[in-house]
Amino acid sequence: MLSRNKNSLPPFRAVRSISNTFWDFTTGILIIALALGGAGLIIYLIAELFREPFMSEKEILGLIVLALSIAVAIGFFIYKIVYERSKRYTTTIIDEKGVRYFNRFTNTIVNELLWNQFTERDLGKQKGIYAAKFDIDCLSYNSRGARSEGGSITKLFWRVKVDEKEIIHSEYFTSSHLFGGYYVNRKDLIRAFLLGLAHYRPDLTINPWIFIANSINIEDYTFYPKSLFINVLMVLFFILSMLFILFLLYEGSTPLEQENVQRMIHDLFVKLKSGLEF
Repeated sequence: MLSRNKNSLPPFRAVRSISNTFWDFTTGILIIALALGGAGLIIYLIAELFREPFMSEKEILGLIVLALSIAVAIGFFIYKIVYERSKRYTTTIIDEKGVRYFNRFTNTIVNELLWNQFTERDLGKQKGIYAAKFDIDCLSYNSRGARSEGGSITKLFWRVKVDEKEIIHSEYFTSSHLFGGYYVNRKDLIRAFLLGLAHYRPDLTINPWIFIANSINIEDYTFYPKSLFINVLMVLFFILSMLFILFLLYEGSTPLEQENVQRMIHDLFVKLKSGLEF
């Protein structure tokens, strides 16, 4: 990607991630429920060993192996929570200094990558999954799961110098905390990251596919308008889903309830027709 005159760039503004509260809460509860369910299953398996004295050696061995496997999984889960809690972050901030990772539960900055720490890719022979053609590159895969230049992006990666040592940093632009995950404004973060590079590190090259995959105009860093065709497909999908649910309710309901379902369908089509006329 060619460097641009800084004066021709739109102004850079800091962006702070916005968490999806419902998703974070649901994910956290699900993980805790799985851990408690695993612990309960271990207790059940141990009780089963003492309850069934006539079990064969293979059955006993199978139960022991299963219980140990679940115990190892739970132990690993506890390790990730307890011993790596200092590395977990809930919030990503992109500002004039660089990229900062913040934990709102401990009110601490977990990590900070300054713009001047970003380095150019190794021009020597590169191997492995992080073989880069650009200083700021991405991993993208096609529908078959094979790496492809025009596929769906999973994460970005680049080289940074930390304590005089160069490392490869990968970025999903999502939270790494147990009670955290998808950011509502993920694309705004990516846009701010790309614009920050243009302002503070114009010497670095960026894979153009990062712009294309996130619907960002490479010239003025604005988002491309959403396609009318995609919006129509989403509306049709929603309507068909609602009709399918109503059909299931209609089939298993009483005559009075069926009449209410018919009225709901009629009102839905009336609103749809008025919207199209507008």
